[in-house]
Amino acid sequence: MRLSDPTLLFELRAYLVARADCVATAVGPNALDVTILGSYTTEAMGMETHLRVRAWEEGQRARGVDVRVCWPD
Repeated sequence: MRLSDPTLLFELRAYLVARADCVATAVGPNALDVTILGSYTTEAMGMETHLRVRAWEEGQRARGVDVRVCWPD
């Protein structure tokens, strides 16, 4: 995934890894690689990751921060 505002990358990473079942690694100045540990199928892990990131994104918007997360095709 990529962030529209790279200054928020480490904030998103901190949000994700606050849960013990998540590993998030910066792979670029505005990109993270996220893995959720557990017995997930690839599709289920993708959905869970998407939901967690969207929750963070909406929380940012509620604070007045304009951020967009882009997902690879």
